[in-house]
Amino acid sequence: MTLKRSVGFAVVVAVAVVATARYAMTVPLLWALLIALPAAVLTLAGCLLAGTFDADWTAAPDPPSATVTLHATFLTERLERSAIDQYRFASRVQPRLRRVAQSVLGQDLDTPHARERLGTELHRLLTATDAQLPPPKTFAVLMRRLEEL
Repeated sequence: MTLKRSVGFAVVVAVAVVATARYAMTVPLLWALLIALPAAVLTLAGCLLAGTFDADWTAAPDPPSATVTLHATFLTERLERSAIDQYRFASRVQPRLRRVAQSVLGQDLDTPHARERLGTELHRLLTATDAQLPPPKTFAVLMRRLEEL
């Protein structure tokens, strides 16, 4: 739920509590407001947290027909998540790509020779701490370059 809708719902609950306390129980206005305040705060917190526990009703993907498709599907999902989440890219994808490049080159990536063979853009993607996942087409070109080594 959005913040605006949550606040609106909390205000409606507070007004209902004040009206009930004031007219049904003849509570003084100040006490009715004090009684309504915790109810409004709890309602606001509940509305803001309600979206966290929503069920995901999207359809399950069709089962892949081959192992290669399965692997490609998982890789695509991981890369999509990594494009959004910088921490995920730096902690999961980048170290794996770095290991692949090190095994292909047979040496550490911090050497000038490795930097020259990989190219500036691919070397930065593999070694920079603030590197971000490039757009899919650029990433595909960089991975082809790595395969060709």
